[in-house]
Amino acid sequence: MPGLTSSFRELYLRLDRRVLGVARIALGAVLLYDVARRFPDAALLWSDEGVLGPAAIRRMPQATPQVSFLLALSSAAAVRWAFAGLGLVFVLYGAGLFTRVMQVLALLGYASLNASNTFFEDGGTGCTILLLVYTLLLPLGDRFSLDALRRDANAASVRARVRLRAEARRPLYSLGLLLLLLQAALIYWLNAAHKTGSTWRGGDAVHLVLWQHRVNTPLALWFSGHEPAWLSPALTWLTKRTELLLPLLLLWPTHPLVTRSLSFVLALLLHGGIALSLTLGPFSYSMICLVWATVPGGALDWAASRVPARYFWRLARVRARLVRRLRGSLLAPGGRRPRAEPNAAARARLATLREVVLGAVLVVEASNLVASNRAFPKVLRFREPTWLLAYKPYLRGWQGWSMFAPDAPTDDGTLVVDALTRSGRHIDPFTGLAPDFEQIRRGLAPHSIALSDYFFAMRDKRNSRYRKQLARYFASYRAPGSGEGLRSAEIWWVSYVPPPRGSYEPGPLQKEKLWRLKL
Repeated sequence: MPGLTSSFRELYLRLDRRVLGVARIALGAVLLYDVARRFPDAALLWSDEGVLGPAAIRRMPQATPQVSFLLALSSAAAVRWAFAGLGLVFVLYGAGLFTRVMQVLALLGYASLNASNTFFEDGGTGCTILLLVYTLLLPLGDRFSLDALRRDANAASVRARVRLRAEARRPLYSLGLLLLLLQAALIYWLNAAHKTGSTWRGGDAVHLVLWQHRVNTPLALWFSGHEPAWLSPALTWLTKRTELLLPLLLLWPTHPLVTRSLSFVLALLLHGGIALSLTLGPFSYSMICLVWATVPGGALDWAASRVPARYFWRLARVRARLVRRLRGSLLAPGGRRPRAEPNAAARARLATLREVVLGAVLVVEASNLVASNRAFPKVLRFREPTWLLAYKPYLRGWQGWSMFAPDAPTDDGTLVVDALTRSGRHIDPFTGLAPDFEQIRRGLAPHSIALSDYFFAMRDKRNSRYRKQLARYFASYRAPGSGEGLRSAEIWWVSYVPPPRGSYEPGPLQKEKLWRLKL
């Protein structure tokens, strides 16, 4: 029994601090990317000067509760400053400066960004929030961070510095790894298990995804015009089998260095392909971070053994110079003064508390995951009591996993506005040009993914209560150049059916008038 316990501990609880350091840097980049991609639409989509501002959401919440500091802001300038502040937090998080504080601020800040308008919430934002929750109490700043340099600069002697570095090299045993492993494995398994429709069985799924001009990249647009008929069945089969294989590799009870390194390579290929084809926000990147965090440190040792030693000596010299420069600076004010460290008993109590909290997180997330996915037997999918939801309604990061399932989309479309200016000219306020109903059929949608998500949500009649805010935006709109106002607007949903495999001519355009506004 002791041997079994020891094996379980090594397989499913052992974390490498270097891997956590790399994961922090990568996740910081993902967070920064997600706030940066929203910045151009800050006024239009997050302020009261746009199409759906905080005032409207406060009056008519999209969720209960809906907690976000961004809902207290109104002007476009205030929202832009808030986005810039979040960007600074994410930069400091990735750099590993004041890491413990930034871990808390990054989680609260990103959860607040996500909750500010749930039209833009998806599996990518959910996965990112879960990663921030699971790693909140882990020592992400022990390696590859500015805090590690500050720690060395504050050491009272070379001997103290050597001791601190030795402590930072020790493995960490925590439920955090088990959480990360189970989360990654279940995301892949559930996404595969829910892909039961005819587009996945018949091999059309990848082909249809390449014709989602609303979210495609330029590369996918080009490739959709050159795709051979045999490719989609092969990639559709391979995608689902990869999603089924990854849980086995992640949880395999032997040779974790081999199986989890292979799982990372497969995840990199899978999500790299998705990111090259679709602009789906942070999903692909956060999944790569999630799988990477489970890789044993031996993978870094293997990679380092392939690099000539002279490069590491150069890095060591650069690091030593940085430590010398930091000593006595504002970032390391302690100089040679010894820093008080918690004793062994205090560290043990903190570690126990961390594991108790992570155990509670495991229970909360497991119950939400089982209740949210139809792949589990109906008898297990109970309605969660409020006490078991705990922090979920506030931080969100819901556990429903069903990407392009049960079927890939069989049509593609976007919203087009045909507005009439005071002089009788037709204009689409979202492009500043004449309404182009054929654009979505001909090429990529001329909008950001965030604006496209807003259009998709506003097509739903359940969101008709937000049309007044859109009408107010149109009423204040002024046409570029002439400065004319609008007197009316017709909102259309235009769509088309992708061509069958082996063909490159999409089906005819279909137009549906959603509503009309008199301004």
